[in-house]
Amino acid sequence: MTHLREIILKLADAKIDFVIGGGVACVLHGVERFTLDLDVSVNLIAENLEQFIAVMNELGLKPRVPVPPESLLDADFRQMIVDEKNALVFTFLDLDDPRKHVDMFLTDDLSYEVMAGSCREIGLDGRVVKIAGISKLLELKESIDPPRDKDQIDIKTLKSLLSDG
Repeated sequence: MTHLREIILKLADAKIDFVIGGGVACVLHGVERFTLDLDVSVNLIAENLEQFIAVMNELGLKPRVPVPPESLLDADFRQMIVDEKNALVFTFLDLDDPRKHVDMFLTDDLSYEVMAGSCREIGLDGRVVKIAGISKLLELKESIDPPRDKDQIDIKTLKSLLSDG
C-alpha cells in the first residue's frame, strides 16, 4: 500500500478536505483485501478542488480521459460527464505506473457531503484522514449489481465488523 499511502499523505498534507472510500476504506477498517486504486470523495468547493488537482499534478497523475483536470472546477462539466458518459468517477493515473490510480467520485450518492456525513477519522502517519463509515461502505457494496467476488467478501466482512462494533 506504499503508493496509496504516499497519495493519501500528500492529500492530507495539502489540507484537502476529502473522504476515502472503496477498497482502501475497507482495508483501513480492518478488511483483509488487496487494492491498488484510491477512491475519494472530494469537497467540491473551488479552492479545495484546485488544491486537489494541484496535488494530482505534483504526483504526476493525469486524467485518464483527454480533458484538462481544471474542467472539474465547472459543475456543469461534472454533471455532463455523469449524465452523458454515465461516469461515476473521474480517474487520475500515472501513465508510467498505472497502479498509481485515483478515482474521484462524481455522483450525488457518493458526494463529499454524503460520505462525510457518516465518515470516521483515523490517524495515519501523524495525520488525520477521513474514511467512509462501515455502514456506508456496506450500503455501497450491496448496491453493486452484479457484485464481484471481492465485493461479496467485503460485504461479509463489513457485516461482521458492524456486528462486532
